[in-house]
Amino acid sequence: MKMSEAILLGSTVLAPRAGGQHFAEMNAGCALGMAAIANGCTFRKITNFDRKDRRTLGTEGVWGRWVLEEVNRPCNCWRVLVPRKMRIKDIIAHLFDRHVMGKKNWTLEQLVAWVETVEPNDPVRLSRQRTARPREVASSCNEFTMQQFDAPRVYEAEEEWRSVRDAFAAKYHADRPHGRRVPR
Repeated sequence: MKMSEAILLGSTVLAPRAGGQHFAEMNAGCALGMAAIANGCTFRKITNFDRKDRRTLGTEGVWGRWVLEEVNRPCNCWRVLVPRKMRIKDIIAHLFDRHVMGKKNWTLEQLVAWVETVEPNDPVRLSRQRTARPREVASSCNEFTMQQFDAPRVYEAEEEWRSVRDAFAAKYHADRPHGRRVPR
């Protein structure tokens, strides 16, 4: 599953909330948390991490190294406060927190459309870029860790979730208008 699809799917499970990937007590999270939940990740508390990764910790372990590439951000925020070139995962967090939730001058769908422009289209490239070998990948400002489910152990609830996710993806791609642009 691509991150752009996972954000939309996760938005049906988590309420939108800026400031952290996942807030268990409120069943809420940001775009990165929505994507992680839709991809089958769970969260648990961690303590030591680099301050630079406070909001996006562990994202590359779930989605691959492409989220670490530095690109120009698509918004016109003041350069003194927000660097013009940032890592993709940091741009996603910034756009969600500042523009989708804060200023409300972007929608979640516009954020997803921008993610589609930077994420790899090749599923083989995606799988080769995965960096997480251990099952636990550090994540989030509120100090949680993502833990991916074992593929061989398929529980009934997981199988039901996969069928719901696949149905959502099929409907989303069928109803989706082509050629949408993100404002720059």
